[in-house]
Amino acid sequence: MNLATSVHTHWDGPGVPSIDPGRGIPFGSSSVQHGTAVFEGIRCYATPEGPAIFRLDDHLERMLDSARLLGIRHAYDLPRLRRSTLRATADSGCADGYVRPGLFAADPVVSIGLTTVPFTLGVEVWPVTTPPPEPPAIPGVRLTVSPWRRPSPQSFPRRAKAVGTYVTSALAKTAAQAAGFDDALQLDCDTGRVAEATTANVFLVTGGRLSTPWLTDNLLAGITRDSVLTLARDLGLEVTEGPVEVAEVHAAQEVFLTGTAGELLPVASLDGRPFAAERPVFDAIATAFRATVTGRAGHPEWRTPVPRSEPEPAAGPATP
Repeated sequence: MNLATSVHTHWDGPGVPSIDPGRGIPFGSSSVQHGTAVFEGIRCYATPEGPAIFRLDDHLERMLDSARLLGIRHAYDLPRLRRSTLRATADSGCADGYVRPGLFAADPVVSIGLTTVPFTLGVEVWPVTTPPPEPPAIPGVRLTVSPWRRPSPQSFPRRAKAVGTYVTSALAKTAAQAAGFDDALQLDCDTGRVAEATTANVFLVTGGRLSTPWLTDNLLAGITRDSVLTLARDLGLEVTEGPVEVAEVHAAQEVFLTGTAGELLPVASLDGRPFAAERPVFDAIATAFRATVTGRAGHPEWRTPVPRSEPEPAAGPATP
């Protein structure tokens, strides 16, 4: 995904006056100092009926769930989050864009206790400058197995999409790139089985059957992952979720990654061992995914049209 350098930023809620427009979030914010923020990455696509956000409510409900799991106090419910995200996207003027709403601590109060820290909604929208290539022209990525494993669910709730947890992903990806790879597979801390890539879920094709690691092995329940599972079943493919060993990845005919930012990416090799250049299952799913997000195929319930403008809602009381 190629993003433009221009970014549209929208603030909504308590704490906004403490933000210096020239500097952004204060350095003393708990979110900056300790990673205590939750966020979502969402895509907006140009469709024949105008811009539409892909699976908007699913993303926002996950962000509310993340905030609840971390004990974040905020003044937002799903309708207000939806209005603010749609307004920010509409104001950005992007037909194709990457939309990132987040709940963060705006005040410069250095504290790891969140019971008295109010959180504010911010939404940033990046224009997507270049559409991805169509299959089979999508280039493959080179993976390695990272020595840095996913955090244990006994240390952090696996369902929470929080800023601080991405330090582990950054560590794994930086080490992989330094070693000449594009990305890394991270293993479950307890079982040693495959969990996910640094910011994407993993799929395997073996004997025409599609499989992906189950949520038990400490991976984020990706919304693109869920979309691919549905689209694969629509195509009549056999789909399973279960434990995946590294050896199974090496033995697969096709391997690919899924995520909001990268969408669907085929894997060219794992630790230097190449996969076949022909990827018929990936190509079929990627074609169906592209047709769906751009409004040329089914599942209209996944696409939320972006209106020309949205009214600004009144701020509500903080809730635990």
